[in-house]
Amino acid sequence: MPDFNSALDPDAKRFVELIDLLGVPNWSTRYFFYPNDKYKAVIEVDRGRGMQIYWSEILARTHLASATAILRARQWIEAMRVAATASNLLSFSASFRGLLESAADSSTALRSVALTLARDHAHVLRALAGEAHSQGILAPELENTLIHYAYAQHLTKAELQAAPPSHKALKVRDYIDMLEKGQVTDVVPCYQALCDLTHPGATSVWMWLHPVDEHTIEIQANQDGAVINHFLTEYRRTFVELLMFAFNPALATLRVLNYFTLADLHTAALDKWDMSGVPIWKKCSEQLKGVQPRTRERLRIVKPNPSLQPTPRKRRG
Repeated sequence: MPDFNSALDPDAKRFVELIDLLGVPNWSTRYFFYPNDKYKAVIEVDRGRGMQIYWSEILARTHLASATAILRARQWIEAMRVAATASNLLSFSASFRGLLESAADSSTALRSVALTLARDHAHVLRALAGEAHSQGILAPELENTLIHYAYAQHLTKAELQAAPPSHKALKVRDYIDMLEKGQVTDVVPCYQALCDLTHPGATSVWMWLHPVDEHTIEIQANQDGAVINHFLTEYRRTFVELLMFAFNPALATLRVLNYFTLADLHTAALDKWDMSGVPIWKKCSEQLKGVQPRTRERLRIVKPNPSLQPTPRKRRG
């Protein structure tokens, strides 16, 4: 029986332990979004309030994306552990593939969000204070990225005609290319091996067979553990680097949210983390140089009317 925790690289094990300390599964953050017609009615008569709503919702979408990215990746890791403990190769390979694809998806969505918000920090603060009266700035690219993360899926031809472009899912190959360009160790052969098991391909047949000699094959249905151990050993470094792609953009984004005046979206524990070695955070901290996080302040929570039903799928016009 493979020992998943013992097989992990020490860096990977520590990374997962740190993620668990945040207690994200225990969060109960709520997000409220104005229906488009009501939002347009507000911004036509009070641009300052309209911009306050707009940026409150952008930051809410940002928190939603970061929290769910962490939750999804952590569950795929747990699924890998459970499958390894049960010596279930097919479940393990599907879970490993799920982690790989979700890491690529989350990183693609969030890699520029933290830096964009850090760069535009002063402007967003003015908007949140209701002071962006004359020249409120929209962020359609950022908004579309966040909507794509939350709503993109494979659509029928009829659905494609009716849905916004941001709802169309990218091809899996696009995500794998991103990881490859990010120089994740052996990500392509790892992904190909996982796909051959889960699609299924020849490996998913031969995992049950054993060649006795040149002309004889016998069923041998106890090879799962050995193959799982092979994956954990062969792609040990790949796994560590996938964790960086899965979690670092989300962590950096959550930490940037600590610099804004929406107390519901703060993760105070991250202010104490040493993230100086995380490239995306280093860029953000340069943009926020001289600015202090707002997590210790007594803040007024700014959000739309909670009695309105959330309809966050369409970009603001």
